[in-house]
Amino acid sequence: MKSKYQGIIFIIISAFFFALMNLFVRLSGDLPTMQKAFFRNAVAAVVALVLLLRRPSDFKTAKGNWLSLIVRSVAGVIGIILNFYAIDRLDIADASILNKLSPFFAIVFSFIIMKEKPSLVDRKSVV
Repeated sequence: MKSKYQGIIFIIISAFFFALMNLFVRLSGDLPTMQKAFFRNAVAAVVALVLLLRRPSDFKTAKGNWLSLIVRSVAGVIGIILNFYAIDRLDIADASILNKLSPFFAIVFSFIIMKEKPSLVDRKSVV
């Protein structure tokens, strides 16, 4: 199978499982949003720890990258908390759409804040 089609299949599978996660977050009941986010992140942390311990030599970070990693981590946690809050307060479909629009918002805000010029095709990532 061509890697292009394999990538498309993996994207569809990923979207399905994230939608399933949203459904289970909604079905979890009256738990506080922070508690839902904590347990979701605890499971993700265990999985990441297992993967890192399998090959500890692959996890090396330069000193200058720590601030960027911390900012990205904090932004990711805030995004998860806000996504779970939206799932609790909105229809699941609306909350999922807001979550899936994040790459679009990243492009718009990179244009506004960082003055980047978007193009139809990113020439650097084309293989």
